[in-house]
Amino acid sequence: MSRFLNLSIALLSILLLTLIYSLLFGSNSYQEKALLTEQNNAQNIKNDQLKKENDILAFEIQNAQNSDEHIENLAREKLGLSYPDEEFITFKDIENTKDD
Repeated sequence: MSRFLNLSIALLSILLLTLIYSLLFGSNSYQEKALLTEQNNAQNIKNDQLKKENDILAFEIQNAQNSDEHIENLAREKLGLSYPDEEFITFKDIENTKDD
């Protein structure tokens, strides 16, 4: 009976050590979980930004479908289109830099 008990303890010890190793260093370890959580948070931030951009585009599409003035404004500002006898002027934003 003692031999069976020693063998059972040895097998359980090996199993326990294998599980602990897997928990600490394996593919399902705490480090891997933390890495996946960080990647998930970064992806959620990207998804939120894309949702905002999609909302803006949906708003512009809705306005373009409902308003001819919006289409004309878009053509003038984004595409630089103008009538043949008019002059279209744009201003560039220049960052003010101070020399120290």
